Amino acid sequence: MSKIVLLGAGWLGEPLAHQLQPTGYQVQCSTTRAEKADRLQAAGLATTVLQVTPAGITGPVGDFFAADILILTLPPGGRSNPAVATDYPAKIRHIIAAAQAGNIQHVVFTSSTGVYGDADGWVNEDTALRPDTPSGQALQVVEQELRAAFGERLTILRLAGLAGGDRQPGRWFAGREHLPEGQVGINLVHRSDVIRIIEHLLANQHWGLLLNVCADAHPTKAVFYPAAARALGLEPPTFAPSEAIPTGKLVDNTRSKKTLDFTYTYPDPLGFPVA
Repeated sequence: MSKIVLLGAGWLGEPLAHQLQPTGYQVQCSTTRAEKADRLQAAGLATTVLQVTPAGITGPVGDFFAADILILTLPPGGRSNPAVATDYPAKIRHIIAAAQAGNIQHVVFTSSTGVYGDADGWVNEDTALRPDTPSGQALQVVEQELRAAFGERLTILRLAGLAGGDRQPGRWFAGREHLPEGQVGINLVHRSDVIRIIEHLLANQHWGLLLNVCADAHPTKAVFYPAAARALGLEPPTFAPSEAIPTGKLVDNTRSKKTLDFTYTYPDPLGFPVA
């Protein structure tokens, strides 16, 4: 039985662990808090308390990383915090060293389409990276260092904006008025589709890949956010009138669908469930 360790049992990692548990893998999670570890253990998930800082990792590192597959969902943290650009890569370097010491064979890393920066028009996996935030810059560095460490044993998923569960986009701008950039298209993906893609990768041993993970459709902000707010029974936001041609970054998910023979359950953010 293959052992999978999930570093980061948060908004994405925890439901992913529950989904993988009954599929024949030995699954172990990490969290930074003892009380959360107790809750996850009570829910049937083997959990280790680990603290990952720029200075190192504290906790039973050797036992945790003695595994076959590492799923790394640890986010960079504050998007605009300048320290993230150096602190996050430092954390990942400690994780890489621990994974190599534990003889981890394969790694799935959840990166972000933020590595493309504030591009205008379509971006795909071959687009030059121009991150314009500390978190995007950190992710670019981390992608490079993970690739150097694991080569074809690594798959990187660049996730679009995440939605699902308690992360409901309809709440983000509800009730606000005269918002700018209503003509800009959005890039979102539902959490359940991210989980399904990771399941698919594991089941079919898809390694050495770099994939954008994003819904097919890109409604404009002025169309999507009012509709999402109304679906939650909230006051819809309004956007300032604009005659500008729709602009902004549009993430192309073609490679994920073709390479994995994958169909998104929620291809249009306008159809995302509200529960």
